[in-house]
Amino acid sequence: MKKRNRAPARLRWLRAWLVQIIIMLAVCLVTSACFGVLPNALYGVLIWGVVPLSGALTACHAVRRGLLNYAAWIAPPVCMYAAHYLLWRFAPSAGAALLCAFISLVGSAAGEVLRQRDRQNHR
Repeated sequence: MKKRNRAPARLRWLRAWLVQIIIMLAVCLVTSACFGVLPNALYGVLIWGVVPLSGALTACHAVRRGLLNYAAWIAPPVCMYAAHYLLWRFAPSAGAALLCAFISLVGSAAGEVLRQRDRQNHR
């Protein structure tokens, strides 16, 4: 029987986390770039709606790809703060960041449930 090289499988979580960070930084940079654009409702929809939903989707996908669900929710609000600081040198609304963290936490929990269901279905 041939031995498989399992080294890449051990680092799948790192790849999933890096992909999540890259996607969330892109979404948050676009969102924070819309801060000064009129109408201001566009920025509100992006910061209060699109960024939290993107955080939930990326957290769910990262957990399904091997990232620990306790770590998957951290990147979206951190990327939100990083993007705002890079562009404007100030933090976004604390409420929007907390909403993003909570919705990302729900997304990571959903990813864990889906991963457990996949394991049970493959038995």
